[in-house]
Amino acid sequence: MLKDGKIVAVVRHLHSDVSKIFLYVAASIALGAAISPWLYNLGMGLAEVTEGKETNGLISWLGTHARNAKDNFPRYFDRSLLLAAVALLFPLLSWLKIGRESGRHRDTPWSLRLPDAVVAMDRGQPLRRNPDGLRQGAIGFLFAAGLLLAAGWLMVQAGLFMWRDAAASTSGVHNPAVVDIEWWKALRKSFSSAFVVATIEEVFFRGVLLGIFLRAMKPGPAIAALSFLFAFVHFLEPPAGSSVPDPEAMNAGFILLGQIFSRFADPMSFSGRFMVLASVGVVLAMARWRTGSLWLPIGLHAGWVFAYGIFKAVTWPVANLPEMARWLVGVSLLEGLFPLTMMVITGLLVAFLTRPRDEAERA
Repeated sequence: MLKDGKIVAVVRHLHSDVSKIFLYVAASIALGAAISPWLYNLGMGLAEVTEGKETNGLISWLGTHARNAKDNFPRYFDRSLLLAAVALLFPLLSWLKIGRESGRHRDTPWSLRLPDAVVAMDRGQPLRRNPDGLRQGAIGFLFAAGLLLAAGWLMVQAGLFMWRDAAASTSGVHNPAVVDIEWWKALRKSFSSAFVVATIEEVFFRGVLLGIFLRAMKPGPAIAALSFLFAFVHFLEPPAGSSVPDPEAMNAGFILLGQIFSRFADPMSFSGRFMVLASVGVVLAMARWRTGSLWLPIGLHAGWVFAYGIFKAVTWPVANLPEMARWLVGVSLLEGLFPLTMMVITGLLVAFLTRPRDEAERA
């Protein structure tokens, strides 16, 4: 039987803000898996009703997208997870008691400054004004994008990837689908999406969540816990080629969820992608903690998303590589031990550039 002190500690832990965040993620996953067959049936019905008919512009657009995803249940699963996360976000905010004491904009979760209700001044770390932020963001973007694209170029030269417009890889593997590379289109699309994705995710993960974690933990455990959560959420993408026997079955979402979780038992998948995502989370969280602002993590994140997008748009992964090669490099620029090494190098550079000023002066 637990003693009174241990019972109090357990109850306090279950009611901590960090525990609430993890419970929110678990509830979002369960709700998303539960509603995914319903969303799929709704989409199929909408696709059938709107086919060959003139309807409202929004309804017609939804019907077209539903028809395009007719045999793609994983896409409905992704949308279900997003809907569930949005639906449960407002109960979470109420549970965390964010913004209840003050109605001012700066104290809401939408402000770039953390709300006072989730900041413990003696333990947490509120975001602060950073006069050097723009320069830090630009440096972060150049470091992240430059190192990752350099790694991609080396992988092309090693014959692990090939240019889409090349007849063959450098190792002589035939290109099964030679296409022209639209460099300007790829650059424009990758650059714009990079900063949108980076800003949204950094405000949420490193702006709000890391502030909550720093309130409950010391910096090291807080960074580690949030990085695990960041990697876990991004690891929920269904495996390539995944499907379920009956998408209309009420347990279809949970069947697909089982396929996703099975990737954690695959050493190659775990080390090749999850560890890369976790290292990305560590570097971004460290950058936010070291600088006390979001400029540097947004720049780093945008650089990685930009490099990933542009490289994916202009190359193909070479098929049928030896198993040892797949340990080093996966099917994208963010999979494998080699990209993981690039993340570690970037993290070391960030640690060096953001070291405390008195330490820098002694060096």
